[in-house]
Amino acid sequence: MPITAIARNFDGDPNIVTIVTSDDLATITTADYVTSQQTEIEALQNGEFQWADTDIVLISYAPDFLVNFFKYDAATASFVANPAAGGLSDTLASGRIFVGSAGNVATGVAMSGDTTISNTGAVAIGANKVLSSMVSPLLLKYIAVPITAAEFNGMYDAPKLLIAAGGADTLIVVEQMVLAMTFVSAQYAAGGVVAAQYDSTVHGAGVLITAAEAAADFTGAAASTTFRSLTSTAVAPFATSVNKGVYLSNQTAAFTTGDSTFVAHLWYRTVPTV
Repeated sequence: MPITAIARNFDGDPNIVTIVTSDDLATITTADYVTSQQTEIEALQNGEFQWADTDIVLISYAPDFLVNFFKYDAATASFVANPAAGGLSDTLASGRIFVGSAGNVATGVAMSGDTTISNTGAVAIGANKVLSSMVSPLLLKYIAVPITAAEFNGMYDAPKLLIAAGGADTLIVVEQMVLAMTFVSAQYAAGGVVAAQYDSTVHGAGVLITAAEAAADFTGAAASTTFRSLTSTAVAPFATSVNKGVYLSNQTAAFTTGDSTFVAHLWYRTVPTV
């Protein structure tokens, strides 16, 4: 019977509740501690004990009959140590942190979302949580863009957008592009050299960002294949490259007949030009 005494002193508001227990601090501040002691409490009180939100609880606990003030937390059915003047409570549920609530009260909450914290203080960022949009534009970014067979066949007249323009006075610098083709059943025919370019100029006539890949490489592919292009060394005037998106197109003629799909993988940076 860990709780051996409990009493309320009706001498004001707040009232003081006194408790003697043989449990230690870690136990009395564990969720559902009061629930686990309900039978003992009712036996000592000859009935149910009524808690008030304003109660101050003075507890003598193990080891060595330590004595401190607590508040009863109805949400967790446990006790929370009262803080010293101007400070925070000495008790906090495992793996939680203090955050100011809407009512400007320091409240213990669990970290959630993209980041978690353990009860040893270790912060773990979840897998696949840090996105390119969350980091500096100067850092290397990655994007994967699916391309349908219809889009690949049509990109001669309708270039496929891969990366949207970065905004005024910014230049997208592509460091590498990989086109991964998943073969379906029909090979591509016709077409012309394929490359990524600045802006949506038709027929692959924009300023090239990547080296060109020969049409024969695509029309000759009868199995799933990857095509790797490094950046082009072509001169890119501001008028045709600054604040321009990155598009995939091809020269000479449209591809035809093919039904394979692609994913364009691009590693790039967005850099200021002023």
